Amino acid sequence: MRLLRRIQDATIDPKFQLAGILRMCQILAAHLDHPAFKEWIRQELNGYEDENKVPDYRILKNLECQGDFFGSFGSGWKNCQIPLYPLPEDFRELVSTKDILQSVSALETVVSQTNESVLRLLWPADYLPILNHYMGDRWRYTCMEAWTLIPTHAYVAVLDTVKSRILDFVIEIEAENPDAGDVEPGVKPIPDKTINYIFNNCILNHPNQSTLSRASIQTNKEIYMSDKNVNNFQGTNFGNIANTVRDSAQQQTNPYIHTEEQKTLAEAAKEIQQLLKQLEQSHPNATEEEKIEYINDETTPSFKRRVINALKATGEAAIDQFVLENKFLKVVKAAIKGWFQPDNSNNK
Repeated sequence: MRLLRRIQDATIDPKFQLAGILRMCQILAAHLDHPAFKEWIRQELNGYEDENKVPDYRILKNLECQGDFFGSFGSGWKNCQIPLYPLPEDFRELVSTKDILQSVSALETVVSQTNESVLRLLWPADYLPILNHYMGDRWRYTCMEAWTLIPTHAYVAVLDTVKSRILDFVIEIEAENPDAGDVEPGVKPIPDKTINYIFNNCILNHPNQSTLSRASIQTNKEIYMSDKNVNNFQGTNFGNIANTVRDSAQQQTNPYIHTEEQKTLAEAAKEIQQLLKQLEQSHPNATEEEKIEYINDETTPSFKRRVINALKATGEAAIDQFVLENKFLKVVKAAIKGWFQPDNSNNK
């Protein structure tokens, strides 16, 4: 039986462990020679080490939080739900959002062995002074222990999502070449561009999104774990504790956009950065020249003309304000500089 068909059969067999399915996908990834697919499989098998690379389906949001509160004369509440609305938005998001970093084997073990419908994730001790600072005046009680509730069915949902995305991916690959999983070493069964499209659409589940990391959640968890920050909350506004929170807010509301030309540059910078992230996933070792060539190939002549006209009106340095990731700035500027050349055929 062909490898692609074996993987399909395994995804719909409830007795087949997901780790075994992913190992078959490792063989497929080797035949396809697709770095992003290999890396996704590796992280699902071994767990995610970098929280910034956790895919969206492994991020749980709006989770309930509880705690034990104690007051004077032995008064207090145990297992009391913590109202999060009085807390600053960034801290509220921090405690009510959970990244599931464990490997699929670990998740399968939790699901199969636990009899609890909800699991507790204890807050670090550093979080409690922040909570008490904002809740003390309202409750007049002190929280001695707090935790976030993780529904067990959320782990089941992660496992099902991985299976479904594998199935979608394999079906699309089979439609391109039924023997893609059984070719001889060194034979490229499907063009890279086709695999990239299928991977982005089926595994990332976002045709225009090119990274496994979340784009909308930047909790900056390290600011709450830093001694110098967590001890400075008394009598201050929480939003001033860390500069990183301010910087994150500036990324969401860009103060430089005032004209149509600046809006054009902001949109162009965003689109080019998305292209570079896509290339980073499929070809992580691409050279600067290859990155520039990729940008030129994936952008239309009209897109290039709009960028050129906008820069002529605002100045070539204006693009710097809209490239939010410094590692891309040099490549973006080099690519755009080439568009100004009179003999550049990409502008015709």
